[in-house]
Amino acid sequence: MFRSGLLHMRTARLAVLSIMSMLFGVFGVDRVDAAVRPLILPVDAGISVPIQRAPAPTVARAVAIARTHSTLTVALQAPTAGSKTSRVARYTVRVKNLRTGNVQRKVVTASPGRVVSPRFVVASSSRYAVTIGAVRGTGKVSTWSGPVVVTASKPMPPTTSVAKAVPKKTTTTIVPKYDPVSVTAQEAVWYPSAIPDRSAPAWNVPIGSYVRGRDVYPMDVTMPIAKRVACNQAKAAPQGIIILSFGRQVKTGSSGFGMVIPYADMAKVAATWASGLAECGSGKWEVSLGTSNSGAVTAYNGYTGGQAWAALVAEARKISDPRVTISGSVDLEPGWGPPGQARAWVDGYVASTTTRLWNFGSADACPQTVSTKLTCGNGWTLDDVLWVSSHAGPQVLAMPQIHTLSGSQARQWAVLAARAVALGKPLRLASFTVQTAACAQRAAGCGSTGLAAWDGWFQLRTALDAIPSTVGTPIGAPMDIRWGWGGPLFVPPPTTTTTTTTTTTTTTTTTTTIPSSSTTSTSSSTTSTASTTSTSSSSTTTTTTTTTTAP
Repeated sequence: MFRSGLLHMRTARLAVLSIMSMLFGVFGVDRVDAAVRPLILPVDAGISVPIQRAPAPTVARAVAIARTHSTLTVALQAPTAGSKTSRVARYTVRVKNLRTGNVQRKVVTASPGRVVSPRFVVASSSRYAVTIGAVRGTGKVSTWSGPVVVTASKPMPPTTSVAKAVPKKTTTTIVPKYDPVSVTAQEAVWYPSAIPDRSAPAWNVPIGSYVRGRDVYPMDVTMPIAKRVACNQAKAAPQGIIILSFGRQVKTGSSGFGMVIPYADMAKVAATWASGLAECGSGKWEVSLGTSNSGAVTAYNGYTGGQAWAALVAEARKISDPRVTISGSVDLEPGWGPPGQARAWVDGYVASTTTRLWNFGSADACPQTVSTKLTCGNGWTLDDVLWVSSHAGPQVLAMPQIHTLSGSQARQWAVLAARAVALGKPLRLASFTVQTAACAQRAAGCGSTGLAAWDGWFQLRTALDAIPSTVGTPIGAPMDIRWGWGGPLFVPPPTTTTTTTTTTTTTTTTTTTIPSSSTTSTSSSTTSTASTTSTSSSSTTTTTTTTTTAP
């Protein structure tokens, strides 16, 4: 009886093992611990997707999927077991939109134990099927169908609304949880909820200028041109911010990129632009006088420099058309100077005025992914960049440079936004700059830093929405920038005139008359007359006068 009991126990144990083996065989799982081993994805990958049916360990040692409203990330760790020929050599990851039928496919190289994380750009509020093919060295393919992934809905930026009047005839203002800008800093700031249609006026973005001394003098010639350019901007774009960047700050004003422009003349340039915008446009416009922290540490780009710039902005406001907002701006870049000097400049400005200040600088060497790293280039930290871009005062707004085609700058500012949320003080991304117009002025272009305006908006939107804490962060509309007022097309230089006389002798039996012609353009004019008369011998003299525009 004792042996019979043991036999029954052994039979029951084998039955249980057999059932477990059958179950794991059905689901393609050889070992429970290997099959469900999770992978930790970076926070910018979004929300993890539950995986009910994991692939066999021979297909992937571990797998994870995460999604936002615009991206879908698949992380795979290749198996370590198996011979060289039987190991997984590469993965083919296929993502299909179940509504439209569109398919995206990426092939990534695999090696034992290595984690690969292909990322796909997807539509919001959509269902996607994920299929993974593991290709071995022998050419054999093992396929695993993952779960159906539902992407998040597209976030909408918060808006400030005014409630209807209550019986006491009082108006209640509903303030959003995330206030993108202070109440006193909204005149020309526009937060698009999506990229406008190419045929819409909003597609056209304002173009600021790097203003050189040669663009300013002589003022009786250049200021009418500047006003005409401002008028054209107001007719082409519905609203926006125009930064006039005059170069680094010096004792009497700005460097003017080689020709000093005194403070009083910078104020006149801003007033001229304000006049052109106000007279030709009906939208909300802002002209911002800009400088930078280039030139390392000087006596003019610290605290007292910020005070002096605030005084310049105040003077420009006095003489400008009141229909246009006048503000200050500064291009602060870690690579140009130490953080203490930049912070001191901003503090000096904020202590002197409540007028808005834009930082249209960069975040050199700041991290591109959320982590414990808080350092940037040249001794700067994330908190230094945040201070000079928003946290120094309610009138300080960020206008970051989003120039790179790779998206590196967009990712840096998304990390800065996440850090700001962690500190409890949001980063106000009220606009950003591209340099497409300046690149068009160079024969060779700008290569990897010539990102177009609305491509920049999409880059920044995608980078912010890839981090859970910054999803939906409002982004202001873009501003382009160029050198001067657009080049020789707008500034006619001196002209020179030359005359050439040519005499020829011909013999003919017919008479031909060539009519006089005159051609005139903004850059050159040509007048010519020629005739040939039939005689046994005739002489023809052609005189050509050419007016040439000097470069």
